Amino acid sequence: MRHKIYGLFFLTVLLCAFAIPSKAQQLVNLSPADFLAGINATPNAQIIDLRTPEDYMYKHIPGAVNIEPASFDFIPDVKDQMCFSDTLFIYCRVGKTNTVAQLLFDNGYSVVYSLKGGSVAWEEYEAKLQRQKRKSPTL
Repeated sequence: MRHKIYGLFFLTVLLCAFAIPSKAQQLVNLSPADFLAGINATPNAQIIDLRTPEDYMYKHIPGAVNIEPASFDFIPDVKDQMCFSDTLFIYCRVGKTNTVAQLLFDNGYSVVYSLKGGSVAWEEYEAKLQRQKRKSPTL
């Protein structure tokens, strides 16, 4: 009798595990303001700069790691530096990250956000913040 109860319990747990939907794999494109807010609000946020090392060295979002998708070692590099449970925030120069996001999804990552407009939009956003800062009176 006891074996039947354990067997029934195991079968129930197994069936429930398959019934729970997995995380949807969807790329979400965020404005620079929402991208920054998402990074600040996410404890396991990881930022990946997909541009060339030269562009990265010139200027990048603080905390970003430079991993080029054109590199043969892109996925191994991502796996070495990021956990599957991490929330990935990715950006390139102009925000065309769909292919890279799909590659990340195909390799086990499930939460990916992209910076709409890429580093170009980010720099415009930063410039706007600086202008607002200069205009606002200091207390």
